[in-house]
Parts: sequence; structure tokens; C-alpha cells
Amino acid sequence: MSKDNLKYISTRLVKRKSSKAFKEGAKKAMEINGYVAIAENGWVVKKFKDGYIERVKEIEHGSENQELILD
Repeated sequence: MSKDNLKYISTRLVKRKSSKAFKEGAKKAMEINGYVAIAENGWVVKKFKDGYIERVKEIEHGSENQELILD
């Protein structure tokens, strides 16, 4: 197997495993906290178990070093 093929396979494996881990983590967070915080359509939002979405803060593109505190 060539070095390029090995790198491709390794990258695919990392992407697949990390994607699965994030999905499982989000599912557990939803079960434990009742919501997850994500970035969606230019906003940081909380998505609740019942489907309710609360906008927390608009994301300002190009800004750096801003602090966002979620309870």
C-alpha cells in the first residue's frame, strides 16, 4: 500500500470515528442536560429535547477573542 493511500485511509477513519463520537456525545448531552448548544445559521443556539430552539448570541464574523458563557 502506498503512503498516499495509507494517509487517505487514516484520514477517512479519523473523520468517520470523530463524527460518530460527536453524535454520541451530543445525544448524551441532550439526555443529561436536556439541551445542546450549537452554532446554527449565524447564531449560537440551545436546542432542547422538546424541539424548542433558543437563540443565545449572534456570531459576529471576523471578530476574535469574544467570550461566550453558557450556563
